[in-house]
Amino acid sequence: MSAHSSTSAWVRFLRNYGPIPTNDNMYDESIQRALKRHKIAPITLPAPLVDRLVSNFKDANAISHIITGTAGDGKTYHCREVWTALGGDAGVWNAGDKVQTLRTGARTLVIVKDLSELREDESADIIVAFARDVADPAAKTSYLLAANHGQLLEKLKSAPPSPEVERVTAVVEELLVTGGNPDAGISVGLDDLSRSPAAEMAMQIIEEVTSHDGWEGCGSCAANAGDGVCPIFENRRRLMGEGGDDPFRRRITALIELSERNGNHFPVRQLLALVANSILGHPDARDGLMSCAEVPAIVQSGRSDRASIYRNIFGENLRPSKAEKTELFRKLNMFGIGAETSNRVDNLLVYGADDPAYADDYARLVLADPIYGATPSYVGAQRVYLEGAEGTDRRAFLGALRAQRQRLFFTMPDELASTYDLWDLTVFRYAGLYLDVAAKVADRQAVPRQAVSMVVRGLNRIFTGMLAQNQDELVIATSGSYSQSKRSPLLDELISVPRQGGEEVSIITDGAGGFCVSVKLVRGSEIPPVTLSLSPTRFEFLGRVAEGALPSSFSLECHEDLLAFKARLLRETENRRRLDGDDEINEGELMLRFIDLAGDGRAVARRVVVRI
Repeated sequence: MSAHSSTSAWVRFLRNYGPIPTNDNMYDESIQRALKRHKIAPITLPAPLVDRLVSNFKDANAISHIITGTAGDGKTYHCREVWTALGGDAGVWNAGDKVQTLRTGARTLVIVKDLSELREDESADIIVAFARDVADPAAKTSYLLAANHGQLLEKLKSAPPSPEVERVTAVVEELLVTGGNPDAGISVGLDDLSRSPAAEMAMQIIEEVTSHDGWEGCGSCAANAGDGVCPIFENRRRLMGEGGDDPFRRRITALIELSERNGNHFPVRQLLALVANSILGHPDARDGLMSCAEVPAIVQSGRSDRASIYRNIFGENLRPSKAEKTELFRKLNMFGIGAETSNRVDNLLVYGADDPAYADDYARLVLADPIYGATPSYVGAQRVYLEGAEGTDRRAFLGALRAQRQRLFFTMPDELASTYDLWDLTVFRYAGLYLDVAAKVADRQAVPRQAVSMVVRGLNRIFTGMLAQNQDELVIATSGSYSQSKRSPLLDELISVPRQGGEEVSIITDGAGGFCVSVKLVRGSEIPPVTLSLSPTRFEFLGRVAEGALPSSFSLECHEDLLAFKARLLRETENRRRLDGDDEINEGELMLRFIDLAGDGRAVARRVVVRI
């Protein structure tokens, strides 16, 4: 097979990872058949558990293990890698049996590729044997089970009841929730692949795909001869990065990390689809994904710019209805990149060619990229838009402008990011600060004062319903009867933000890889700190409130979460007063503290004595 033919076969293989109707490569079993048929070297996917599992099953005191997660997390892939690493025959594995058995020294290892694929009677037998052996210290059989979260619990609860099955079910439920095994007599471990950091895995997959030897024929391809540029080759080159300062991969990582911190998980299957779609996407190609055979016609048509990798990341090579139905792109389009912008960015993109104030940046950020930046179609649409002749259809330029905003988000150098407010190109304008705080908290460094002040000011405005400017003290307010009221004119307590008298408001780790705002009311542990985890959405909500503007795109859920946080604070401040003996009411009078805003916008207390 020639180098070019080999590359064409590789591209066809990679194409099947994308969001197309016949994406057979989404399933481990189909991949192995395709690799053998096309004589393609396999893609080595992230498998963070393999080394540990292999070491465990080689041990004379091996314990059984469950791999769980969501669909597409790589559970079957892990099982196959463990099988082959322990000396199992790849041909036997690929034969398709759902349950495989392997001798490992004096022990027997039973591997279940996917528990959900077994019939009810088959899974019942496996569960009963599994429960019996993990409860027996003398058992010589170990198990490696793969199953989705829901299917795992369903299979356990539908198995024939026995004391061992009941104990195992209780242990698995606890392992899923807390990660701890409460029953030392049950020798089983569990790993949830859905908790693996997708941002790290995405970079590994990008590296593996872009450096695959299937690309070797690209250098001699006619599509890259002379001035020609193959869009597949170009997208791969950009995804590989151009030196250590290339921001492209870091911005992709940031989006995935932010999305995950908002509760959106990216299985390996989706990350593969993202990489394949990014490299091969073009709206004129079959199913929106190019093959080598389609490239010459696309280049000749002058529409190579439509293959922009910066559009493909958001699925804009697909039909809108298809992109909306694809979970991967729904999650990434949540950031609104392309639709969101700032005056400065649009001034650069629209007027930069003629405005001396933007000339240098326009040359660097637009003209320097003739493939996806200053393309003939963009420059032409820009000129028509600026001339503004009657009857001109401006939609073409607005669509091109959207693509340029997307490109700028991924390519803008770090030294210009603050000048052009990079994150204003997304819905999450405070995402850059959020990521900075997350990194500082993870490294146990001091959190930027700006972040603490913003969070406190946002909380104060939500707690009081007023545009309070306080940022060195937390204003806990109440309506007098119902803490969920939008406006709370009565002051309950002022809590010092800097550590003082046992009080402190800080941003700390939440113990789960994120961070939270913590309000400490007393020295010691009589009253534990009151905490609230800060997701990117909650952080953005507080930032928008702190600056005095809240877009309607934010749901009421954040507001309700923060009012519930206030209710917990009110309960603990009442406990503190009880401990201090300050909850007694003077006979015949009641002291009320109303909140007024001083001339500088700070919330201050105005005392009113009510005689009763």
